[in-house]
Amino acid sequence: MPAIGIIGGMGPQASALLLDLLVRKTPAHMPVKDDSDFPEIVLISIPVPNFVESKTNMEKAKRIVIDRTRLLEQAHCGVAGIACNTAHLFLSDVQRATTVPFLSMPKLVGEHIAEQGWRRVGLLATPNTLGSRLYDDVMPGGVELIRPPRDMAESVEILILRMLSGEPLPSDRATLRAIVRRFRAQHTLDAVILGCTELPLIFGETDDSTIINTLAILADGLLAHHTREGV
Repeated sequence: MPAIGIIGGMGPQASALLLDLLVRKTPAHMPVKDDSDFPEIVLISIPVPNFVESKTNMEKAKRIVIDRTRLLEQAHCGVAGIACNTAHLFLSDVQRATTVPFLSMPKLVGEHIAEQGWRRVGLLATPNTLGSRLYDDVMPGGVELIRPPRDMAESVEILILRMLSGEPLPSDRATLRAIVRRFRAQHTLDAVILGCTELPLIFGETDDSTIINTLAILADGLLAHHTREGV
């Protein structure tokens, strides 16, 4: 069967989490008896300039990602995903550079929200994602997408940058969870999108299905596509 491709490194911790989620979620998508039943996964972790805030760095990152994406064809990948929400701002450019189909994480999230029937959904993300229509354009009809106030967005950005630096504080998890609770209460939200792939790492595992882990949704989408290919 073709492999599953991951373009990662933005940041590398989130890419590692996506790989882990793909492995853990495999038994829910296909029969697994031993190692040979797991999908082949190709992870290309690319060190790129930090583009959480800088649009100039985003252009540099886009050129690097497009160049490395061609390696997925050589690895015989049948489907791929980018382990970074903000990088989806240049997903269409990446897709034009390769015949390997890329799944859109925001689109998958939008489909999930439609299935759940939520109507008021909050978005926590990087400044570039919050300043774009990346998630607005995939929301189902009737869904109101709520952004956090500036002070809350700035607090989330600090947490993201610390995770990217590899030096998060022990208190960051409690801080983010408190932000999410306050965000939900202030805006009467049905659910909250952790719209930066560092945020699920900071938030930690939870049984609360209204906390939307975008990496987990991408993992399910990649495995579902992979399974259909193998039928």
